[in-house]
Amino acid sequence: MSTRIRIGIACPITGERAAFIEWLDAAGYEPVPMLDLRSLASTMATRPIEVLLVDIAIVPVAEWPALMRTLGPNRPVILVAESGTAPAAINRDASWLERPVSHESFLMSVALALAEGRPSRRSPRKPVAPLQSSVDGVNSQVLDVSLEGVRLELAGSPSAALPPVFTMRVPAFNVVTSVKRVWVTQPGRGGAWCGGAVMKTSPKAALAWENLVDNAPTSAHSIITEARKFV
Repeated sequence: MSTRIRIGIACPITGERAAFIEWLDAAGYEPVPMLDLRSLASTMATRPIEVLLVDIAIVPVAEWPALMRTLGPNRPVILVAESGTAPAAINRDASWLERPVSHESFLMSVALALAEGRPSRRSPRKPVAPLQSSVDGVNSQVLDVSLEGVRLELAGSPSAALPPVFTMRVPAFNVVTSVKRVWVTQPGRGGAWCGGAVMKTSPKAALAWENLVDNAPTSAHSIITEARKFV
């Protein structure tokens, strides 16, 4: 019996499904293709999958709660869809992979889903223009935030050296706070990625973090700002 991690692919587009299967197989996963979700229950009963990639077009909003129950706790879902087409009722419980899907973004999404599990944050995650920060004195960048957590890129930092709890500083917003490590990736071309839970240990720290979440420029805002410099 194969010991590879099983990844479900519920995607009706033939060429896209074939590409996903090829990428997963080459990366050492066991792809489990499905034309729809009718076979999910029997699949989970025999040899459960660990992550489900699903085309949003085949998931009616009314059936989303039943899908979550079938998957069970902490099995993440990755939605594959066009930008901006996920209903809020679904988007809260799933990661997001926009078309056109690249090989690199696909495998990164799968790796992060396995590391992070199903999103449990109570507030939405906000992608931000990279904010200079430091993690225990090591240079880093804040990539996205929520009221409860943060995702960081640690440039040139070995992920194995990151402690379970570390101090993060974001000078632009006067943030100095402890962060509990939740997941971390191995270093890639840009460095290691880390997701953590922000530990607001004082009213001052909580207020500073909420100010960052509310006012940090989004990635789109940053691009527009830069473009205006050349107009």
